[in-house]
Amino acid sequence: MQNKTFNFEIRDLLTQFIAAMDDVVISRYNKDRQEKERIKVRYVHAPKERVFYDLINKAQNITLPVISVNMTGIQRDETRVFNKIDGFYEPVRRDTQGKLTTHVAMPVPVNVTVAVSIITNYQSDLEQIISNFVPYSNPYIIISWKTPETFRINNVEEIRSEVLWDGSIQVEYPTDIESSTKPRFAGNTTFIIKGWLFPAAEEDYYKNIYFVNNHFRLTEKYNMSYDSYATNLSAENELTVSETISISGAPLITNLYVNRDNGPFELSGSEIVLGNRDTFIILGQNFQYTTNVLISSDSKTLYTNLTSLSYTYYPNISGFILPQANYKIMNKNAIHVNLPKFTEYAHINLVVTNPIGWKDTNSINTQMYYISTV
Repeated sequence: MQNKTFNFEIRDLLTQFIAAMDDVVISRYNKDRQEKERIKVRYVHAPKERVFYDLINKAQNITLPVISVNMTGIQRDETRVFNKIDGFYEPVRRDTQGKLTTHVAMPVPVNVTVAVSIITNYQSDLEQIISNFVPYSNPYIIISWKTPETFRINNVEEIRSEVLWDGSIQVEYPTDIESSTKPRFAGNTTFIIKGWLFPAAEEDYYKNIYFVNNHFRLTEKYNMSYDSYATNLSAENELTVSETISISGAPLITNLYVNRDNGPFELSGSEIVLGNRDTFIILGQNFQYTTNVLISSDSKTLYTNLTSLSYTYYPNISGFILPQANYKIMNKNAIHVNLPKFTEYAHINLVVTNPIGWKDTNSINTQMYYISTV
C-alpha cells in the first residue's frame, strides 16, 4: 500500500459531472409570461454553507442564482463486485522496445455521493433550474472519462459512468427574514456517480515476450468408418512424431561477409585469415533491437578493455564493446561493422547483443584470424 495510487479519478468524475450540468440558462418573464432576460446560472464547487457565507460577507462578490456542488461521501459498490478479477492487459504507447503491453489491475467500484444545492432569489428561478435537469435524469445520465494516464495505454479506453439522481428535492423557503434582507430560495438534492478507483500502475509497466514455443504432434490418419473409438484411439494409433518450433526475440546470425575489392565475400568454415580487411556485413534477424556489438578476441590490445554482460536466459559474455561509430544497423536483418586496426595477430569473434540475449559469429562455424598490415 506504499505505492502512489492517486490518479485524479474523483476529481475527473466531479469535473465531468459539473460539465454535464453546467449549461443551465433561465429566463425572466413579465406578467404576460414573455421573456425579458436570459441568465446563465453559475456553478461553484463548494458546500452550500460556503455560498451562504459569501453572500453574507460583503467583501465577497457573488450573485444569485448559483448552484453549489460538493462531494459528501464515497462507498464501495457491492453490486459491481463480481469476483476476484486480475484486471486486463492493453497495448502501451510505443517505447524503445516497440509496442508492449501494460497490466491494469482491477479497479474498485465506488459510488461517489454528490450534494447539489440550488440557491436563487426568486421561486421562478428555482423552478426553472429544477425543470432543466430533472427530465434528463430519468433514469440516469452518463458521463464519459478515460483510464488514468499513468497506465500509458496506447488507445484511449472510454469509461462510462452512470449518474443517478436520488429522485427528491428538499425546498427551503425564506422564513422569518428582515424587511431589508432579500429572500433566498434553496433546493437541495443528491446524485450518485458510479465511478472507479484504480490501483497503482506497475513500475515495470510492460512484459516482454522473449520466446514462443509451439509444440506439434503428428498422428496417423484415423479411419472412423469402422471399428470403435476405442480401437482408433488404441496404442497402435498413439502419437508418433513430435516437433517443437521456437521463435525468439534474441539476435540470430546467419551469414558473415567481408568486403573485398571485387565485392562482398561470404566467410564460412574455420581458420580464415584476413589481412587489412576491416569492414564486415553481418546478416541475420532481430537486429533492430541491437544494444551492442562486441569483439571477443585474444588480442592483448583489447584484453584490458573487456566488458562483462549478464542475461537471464543466456550465459554471461564479455568482450570489447565497439563504439557506435564503428557499426551501423542497416535494418532488422543487416549490420555493417568496421573493426579497429589490430597491431598483432588475433582471433576474432563478433558478438551481437540485445536485451534478450546474444549471438556470435562462431555459432555459424566461422573462425576468423586477423592479421593487420599496419
